[in-house]
Amino acid sequence: MGIFSNLFKKKNKRKTLVLHPEGIHTIGGKADADIEMPVLETSPLVYFGCISKEEKHLPNLDFDLHLICPLFIDFRSPVFIDYSHPQKPKIIRENVPTNFYPLFDNIPNTAYIEYKELTFSFDIQVPAQVQVGVHQVDTIAGEIGSFEEPYDIEEESWPTCPVTGNRMTFLVQFGDIEECETVVGQDILDLESFDPYLHFGGHWYLYIFYDPVSKVVAYLNRA
Repeated sequence: MGIFSNLFKKKNKRKTLVLHPEGIHTIGGKADADIEMPVLETSPLVYFGCISKEEKHLPNLDFDLHLICPLFIDFRSPVFIDYSHPQKPKIIRENVPTNFYPLFDNIPNTAYIEYKELTFSFDIQVPAQVQVGVHQVDTIAGEIGSFEEPYDIEEESWPTCPVTGNRMTFLVQFGDIEECETVVGQDILDLESFDPYLHFGGHWYLYIFYDPVSKVVAYLNRA
C-alpha cells in the first residue's frame, strides 16, 4: 500500500514516485567511487540514492543529484548542501538555521549505513481504492513519495537559499520506504531501536528543495 494512501481522498491524478524495475532513478545503494562524501563531526552522512538529470519533470535539474544527508541529526531546520561541484558536495554551515547537534549517542559520525538499492520513476497515476477495515483509501502500488507539489508543509517552513536568498524550488518528497532495507549498519541502528529500512526522523517526510542558480539543495524533515 502506498505511503500516501491516507492523505488523498479525491480520485484525481497523483504526481507520484513509484518503485519500478526500469526506473532511471535510485533509492538506496552506495555512492560511486568518484563521489567525495562530505564529513560532519556529529553524524554520519548517508548516501541514499540518485535523481537523474534526465527526468523530464525536473527541467531545472541539470546534474545527477546524489542524495546525501546526515539523517541522524534534527533537520526540522533544513540541511543545506552545495552541489556546485556535483561530485564533491559540501555542507553549508554559515548563515543557516541548521541544528547539527547529534540526536543519538550510539550512532557515531564514523558509522557506515547502507540501504538496498531500488529503482523508481516519476509518474502520474489515478489511485485505486482499497478497502481497509471499514474505510476505503486511495492507493498506488509501489508509491514511495511525490513530486511538484509538497504535501502538508507550512509556508514559513519553505527554505530560502543561504547563498542567493531565493525561495527554493520543491523537487520531491519521500516517506517510509519499507522495501529499501538496511544492508549495512543495522547492528548500529539497533542500538537506537531503528527499524531496518529507510525512513526519515520519527517516520516523518523528507522534503528536498533546490536552487538552480546556486545549485544548493535543502533537505528538510517534517511530520
